[in-house]
Amino acid sequence: MGKKLSDADYNKIRKNIIKKLYANKAFSKGHLLYERLTSGIPSHLSGFVQTVLEDLLSDGLVIHYGKTKYGDAYQLNIKKLKEIEEIVG
Repeated sequence: MGKKLSDADYNKIRKNIIKKLYANKAFSKGHLLYERLTSGIPSHLSGFVQTVLEDLLSDGLVIHYGKTKYGDAYQLNIKKLKEIEEIVG
């Protein structure tokens, strides 16, 4: 079993993913590839990005946009914009 993710690191990754999608206007028409979401995350935490992303998907904050020829793409759920903007601050 690998290292466990601390709450602080979990929230850091969660905020980082949402901020990145938000900064790139990834809602309705825009989207970001999974690789772009993992960039900028410290290497010792990058293994947890998938876990956090899955939680964001089940919370309905992030939507799986679909598969592109470059990989999986994600976008923010425009219906949860208020909640997202609170996280982005």
